[in-house]
Amino acid sequence: MWKLAIIGCSKFVYDFIYDCTKRYPLELAAICDSRPNAEAFSARYRCPAVFEDYKEMLERTRPDLVISFPNYADQYEVARDCLLAGAHVLAERPVCLSSEQASSLAEVERQTHRYVMARLNRRFTPSYAMAKQVIAGPEFGKPAMYLAKYHASAYDSESSFLWNHTVHHLDVARYLLGELELLHAERVYADPQRVGYNISFRSEGGCIGVIQTSSLQSGEYPMERVEITGHLRNVVVDNIRSVQYYRPAPRRETMDEMGFAKGGDTLVWTPNFAQLNNFTFYGFENMFEHLVRCLATGDKPALHMGDTLRTLELVERLGELIEPDLRNT
Repeated sequence: MWKLAIIGCSKFVYDFIYDCTKRYPLELAAICDSRPNAEAFSARYRCPAVFEDYKEMLERTRPDLVISFPNYADQYEVARDCLLAGAHVLAERPVCLSSEQASSLAEVERQTHRYVMARLNRRFTPSYAMAKQVIAGPEFGKPAMYLAKYHASAYDSESSFLWNHTVHHLDVARYLLGELELLHAERVYADPQRVGYNISFRSEGGCIGVIQTSSLQSGEYPMERVEITGHLRNVVVDNIRSVQYYRPAPRRETMDEMGFAKGGDTLVWTPNFAQLNNFTFYGFENMFEHLVRCLATGDKPALHMGDTLRTLELVERLGELIEPDLRNT
């Protein structure tokens, strides 16, 4: 059984994240937050110890794993202190607000053999994992083109939108295609909370792509779609909830040819909800399973700060590309 501590019992942790731990050998040892948040969390969950100072909590409880959702600006410092206290960390994205901070945190990872996993949970969603498996197959061929849209409701600020929303979608493209070079970006501005970007890139494998991302939309209707084109085939992830794999159809000229063709026709995946289940679209349980398995084996998680650094460098590069538009706002 691994000792778990929580820093920041936010609504997101309260509503989603902590419930995901119930399947795994994790025992809650302590929580840390302001008194009102801690009291609300304790009203639902059994909390052996409650702290308002996270450093005191780390010193007195020595957790193996920390769920860290502190104030936005404090994430880097809190994650570093958790590593130095001997704990692995699941942290709210982006953890760091510069590649310099990320590089420093990656060095602490190397020194402590403890790791920070940012909540870039789309890597662990069934739909994107299935798309990655499809494009890695020999029949798909080399990915040639990538088209993505990601939209959201208004954000607190453009900086928050860039580092907390756009980072997700740059990371998905890296996950699916490998390292990227951002080539060009255009920006549209409605007001301080509502902006949008068109981002053009080329992957290390030669795939060219466009990511459209904005805070101009209502979150109440479908917000994202990714389409990847290969050789005579393409795969589509639609709003996380479904995958379509389009393959060449055989000629059908007689009734004897009207059956499904092996290796042809379109494959469609949509979850079956005929029975009650705990299925999640968003990959939180899969993320925890991967992290806890790495705790048990001593392996480095696939998503650690040394890897997330590459995504944060893309965020910084995007900032450079849109800087002329920012100056003119």
